[in-house]
This record gives sequence, C-alpha cells and structure tokens, in this order.
Amino acid sequence: MTDLTQDQRDAFESIFSAGAERWHFHDTKDPLIRYLRDRRIHLALDAVRKLAATAIEPLSVLVVCGGVGGEATFFANQGFTDVTNSDFSQNALHVCERRDPRVKTRLLNAEAMDLEDGSYDLVVVQDGLHHLPRPALGLSEMIRVARRAVIVLEPHTGFVAKAIGTEWERHGDAVNFVYRWNLESFRQVILSQLLEAPLSIRVIRLWDHNSVIRKVVSKLGGGSLSLLAAKAIYALLSPFNGMGNNFIGVLVKHPDAISRP
Repeated sequence: MTDLTQDQRDAFESIFSAGAERWHFHDTKDPLIRYLRDRRIHLALDAVRKLAATAIEPLSVLVVCGGVGGEATFFANQGFTDVTNSDFSQNALHVCERRDPRVKTRLLNAEAMDLEDGSYDLVVVQDGLHHLPRPALGLSEMIRVARRAVIVLEPHTGFVAKAIGTEWERHGDAVNFVYRWNLESFRQVILSQLLEAPLSIRVIRLWDHNSVIRKVVSKLGGGSLSLLAAKAIYALLSPFNGMGNNFIGVLVKHPDAISRP
C-alpha cells in the first residue's frame, strides 16, 4: 500500500469510527431524500438492463469504495440477493454489518483487489474513484473483477467543473485530486484492457446538486410537494445535461457474442 493510500485509509478509518446511527440517512424512507440519493443509480441500472437485454437482479454485486454500505443497501432493497460491500476501512465495514445484515462485507484496496478475474457479475462505484491516488487503476480493477457489467458514478469533466468545481479534497491529513471522467477517458481505459472483446459502453452526463436542491425544496414543507419540486428542477435542467457536472458510465461485457454490437 502506497503512502497516499495509507493516508486516505487512516483518514477514513477516523471518519467511520462513529456509530451506525450517524449514517441513518442511508436507510431513510423519506421520498425526497430517496429520490435525490438514488436518481443516478436508477438511471445506471436502467442502462445496464437495456444493454444486457436480460434481468439483472440475479446478478452478484460488488460495491467498491462502499463506505458504510449505502449503495449496497440500495441494491438489496432493489431485490438483489447477493450483494457485497467493500472498502479499505475496517471501521466502515463494521458499521455496514450493523446497519444491514443482508449485505456481505469485504476488506479490499480498490487499486489492488485480492480477487480473481470475473469474481462478481456487476461491480459498482459511486463517488469513490476520485478519492484514489490512481483512479484509472481503480477502474481497471473493477473491469477485471466484473464478469458482466461495471457501473461508475463520478464527477464529469468540462468547463463548468473546471470553473467552479472542487479540485482538491481534504480529509484530515489526506488530500486527493478530484479526477473527473468523460466518455473518451472511460472508453480508453476499457478498450486498453479488454481490447477487441465484445462489449457495450454507455455514458450519461447530467446535473446533480442534491444538497442544494434539497435545501431549496425543503422550504415547501417537505412531503409530496417538495418531491415534485425536486423532480421539476431536474426536468428543467435536463435540456442542459450536456454541460452537466456528473458522469454515469456503464460497461456491459458480451462474452457470448461473436462480434461487438
């Protein structure tokens, strides 16, 4: 483990040392919070379903950089029965185990996962790669470990991100550069590893400002009115998604195909 990775691990061990009650928002049933938290991952799953052209709920799922397991809980709630949450923080995994016993846990370094090729059907990361010292290596490991598909939810590069986006994140003594993706960077990492293997790639760019939107619409008193307002804001932003700050990347492998679709 490099010094940078160890610094990050130490920082997050401290962050995740608090009890499970600190992370209750992962388990909320509040429709507004659920919509804001789950909107991107629902879009990603829809893309996987279309590209795979088959039911995906029977697939085994590995969440990378999963922290206390918010995304893993999402998959369990969606009917996936074989879900594993991984992180390099043992404290985070302990919280996950207390939060949601449906979810398996595994201590893994995302840049060098101690797993065989194709160990899980679907490998997912949400806002985790940009914390790594080598984000492209993290994606390469996800591609290697995935038997069928990869989902990446991360910041998107572009003019707006460069103008107003955060460039450096700090957690205690640890610092990381906020690596931002686009179609070409995603595609090149995939093709450099899988070469001419049959596969499908889908990238979705969109706006995602959950904390800001929640503050704005909460002034309406919460409930269905606030939820409708949040959906309306994102609908108004959708024509401008081509300049959005967020990236959804989906890779589906087609091992039985004769040629690339």
